[in-house]
Amino acid sequence: MKKEKDDDNLADFTAYKMRSIIEELASAKRLDYAEALQHALDAYLLGEIDIGFIKGWPYVIDIPEDINL
Repeated sequence: MKKEKDDDNLADFTAYKMRSIIEELASAKRLDYAEALQHALDAYLLGEIDIGFIKGWPYVIDIPEDINL
């Protein structure tokens, strides 16, 4: 079977994980944190920032070229 080289069908894990965390925070009535993460997610989706995860929590990576993960 030929390996597909088109990544368009892959889900964006970062966006999925961020939405999940935002929903959990909103359910826990931590709307301040949920709103902050929503702003970060919006910036990520617009390509303004990158987001990484350390121990399950998101971190904003302003200049991805400067960081080796």
